Amino acid sequence: MSNKKLSVLALGLICSTSAFANETASSFDKWFSEGSVHGAMKSYYFAQTFDKEGSHDSQIWANGGNIAFNTAELNGFELGGEFQGSYINSRNDRDGKTAGSMDADGAILSESYLKYTLGDTIFKGGRQHFSSPFVADSDSRLIKESFEMYQIRNKSLLNTEISAGYVTKYQTRTDKSYYADNDFVEFEQNGTGRPGEFYDIGDSGMWFAQVNTSPSKKIKIQASYADVIGEVKALYADVKYTLPIPLKSYIAAQFYTNSWDNPDFANNNLFGIKFGANHNNFEFFAAYTTVSGSEGEHRVFRGIGQGAYYQFTTTTSTAGVNAFEAGTDSYQLGVGYKYNQLDGKLRFTSFNNPEVGKDLDEWTLNLVYGFSGDFKNCLVSVDFSVLDYENNDKDATDLRTKFIYKF
Repeated sequence: MSNKKLSVLALGLICSTSAFANETASSFDKWFSEGSVHGAMKSYYFAQTFDKEGSHDSQIWANGGNIAFNTAELNGFELGGEFQGSYINSRNDRDGKTAGSMDADGAILSESYLKYTLGDTIFKGGRQHFSSPFVADSDSRLIKESFEMYQIRNKSLLNTEISAGYVTKYQTRTDKSYYADNDFVEFEQNGTGRPGEFYDIGDSGMWFAQVNTSPSKKIKIQASYADVIGEVKALYADVKYTLPIPLKSYIAAQFYTNSWDNPDFANNNLFGIKFGANHNNFEFFAAYTTVSGSEGEHRVFRGIGQGAYYQFTTTTSTAGVNAFEAGTDSYQLGVGYKYNQLDGKLRFTSFNNPEVGKDLDEWTLNLVYGFSGDFKNCLVSVDFSVLDYENNDKDATDLRTKFIYKF
């Protein structure tokens, strides 16, 4: 079936279904008729400049969005699905800089799942969006990533959630997406510029388990374990403590460690610490991460998906991926500001890599404005990054503008 036919089918389903809030249904008919519809219309314009001689600047304008339907709950059961679409209106990208991220023309069924709730326990299986330290999608591009997976969550313990799951496939942004730190994924080899499909994660998938708990109002703890079968086993933990002093201040620490199945890969660790404080409409924060190991050794495993960047020194343009390189020390200073519908953040992040020429200083400005009144479901955002490498040939700027209407 063509993407145009899929889009028409999705719109027909939406137009024939009332968009009520989800509730418990009393019959099979009401299971669907009392379901809910939601989604977003999006318009994104991205532009990049590059200092390297012979390289070409890049611009792309894409429009699209997503539309999702969820049934009401019937005897604990719920069904859900989501279509996403992306259509390229303008592109000037001779070097293919956006081929693996934004340059996708077509539609994809990103969610199709069964959810079952029994007391404090929830099971959810099928195609779905998900976010955790080692398995996390990203919605920073027009096509949001997704996973084919099966998960179970339980909240029986006070202030604690325990979850576990098995992930088999990873849906990328485009069919030309490729990430070296996830190279065990069976990425498409002959992409044609369409939304990414669901690609196998190694030969046998990935198991994960996670605990989130708050033993007190001032302490939050998170721990996660992952096993990409035949590839790598990893552990992540963080703790955040709200300090008993003014300014709504906090201190947090995090730790990554992993064990690669390949004996040629060194096993390294990442440790991070972060401090933050708030005053009036301002937030101030500082973070530091450090990775064990030496130049050229294998990086620390961060997880699967472009949302799996939980390190304290994350950024917008590069996501702070350099922070996971062996022997790298990174630090970040930032300030945030909120006033009415305006939300802004400025960050300076420095990555000190032991390999000559790979140091990076990254400036990141993020602005988001949410409209009110008749336009209350609309928002615009501007992200601007300056990348200043030790090797000046790699210097670049990155501009991302977005308009989103949610319904």
